Amino acid sequence: MINADKLRDKLQRIKDNLVRLEIMRKASFAQFCESPLYSDAATRLLQISIEAMIDIGNHIVAKNHLGTPKTYRETFELLVENQILPKKDLELFITMVKFRNRAVHLYDKISDEEIYNIIQNHLPDFEHFIACIVKAYFEKNT
Repeated sequence: MINADKLRDKLQRIKDNLVRLEIMRKASFAQFCESPLYSDAATRLLQISIEAMIDIGNHIVAKNHLGTPKTYRETFELLVENQILPKKDLELFITMVKFRNRAVHLYDKISDEEIYNIIQNHLPDFEHFIACIVKAYFEKNT
């Protein structure tokens, strides 16, 4: 059985991180680059948010017996196959997982420019994920 409280906690973590990232989003690129704390904090907040997405996905997959994903990509593929996430967004979510993997393993290869671009242009992707989970799980089961 899905643990709704666990899902809510993970979704709230993403929302809280988005609030922090929105603060950094207001900085100019020059201001963002002047302080390594901005880039480091933004990278970590993005990583944690994506990991929360993965945790949500793995929880839903496991509790609904949707399969046994061997990779994070497969987790999102199973969510799409089971109409929890829209098919049209699969590549978006896979791209997010790839960024998370780079942040964990190839952190020295991520530029300030890339992080700044993500917080300027891709924070709504997290909000979209949240909306998909709420629609597919909470609205469907109320």
